[in-house]
Amino acid sequence: MQTTKQQILTLLKRAGSITVEEAAGALSIASMTARQHLVGLERDGLVIAEKVRRSTGRPHYLYTLTPKGEEMFPRRYDLLAEMLLDEVAELTPADIMRLSPEGKRRLLVQRTADRLAERYRFRVEGRSLEQRVASVADVLGLIGGFAEWLQTDRGLEIRDYNCVFAKLMPETHNGCEWHVRLLTRLLQWPVQHEHNVEGRVHCCRYLIDPQWTPVPEKEALANA
Repeated sequence: MQTTKQQILTLLKRAGSITVEEAAGALSIASMTARQHLVGLERDGLVIAEKVRRSTGRPHYLYTLTPKGEEMFPRRYDLLAEMLLDEVAELTPADIMRLSPEGKRRLLVQRTADRLAERYRFRVEGRSLEQRVASVADVLGLIGGFAEWLQTDRGLEIRDYNCVFAKLMPETHNGCEWHVRLLTRLLQWPVQHEHNVEGRVHCCRYLIDPQWTPVPEKEALANA
């Protein structure tokens, strides 16, 4: 079970920024208790407070994670590096012949996604779509994401707030392709990606509509 401070850090990661009152309401604790925890986190260098003036009344403070606070949600670069090295070691001249640099990068992205899907296939086999979505959200957590799933008016949705590619490949879409391929293979269901920006929080959303047609495994491999 998470401590109150851990819950506040998780809330900040999900929301981007919060006030004392928002933290208290979300965690069902007294405002004084929330303020004490936030002050403690600020003292530890995990959050920073910004004074925000209101049109009336006293100013209040908006709390956000510092770089040190972001490190409380580690990304598994070691796992990604291990898989990339394994795939590079297995490449043959025929695999990359006539491929552009971007084509080589894309091939590695696809193969590492396939390798990871094979590693975690046992978590989703024989389960309903909703159970598979929940399991895939857990898998994203294991590889360094801070992911959660929920039901919406559009169907099922996975949100990843700590994408391992966010800093590794910020100027390309390879990370999005990697996740879509991984999720499509594990779910054997079409996945639609959206990059969502709400205020100070950025997250990747993966939409799964139960009314869509399931993707056979061979087709998922060919078209993901």
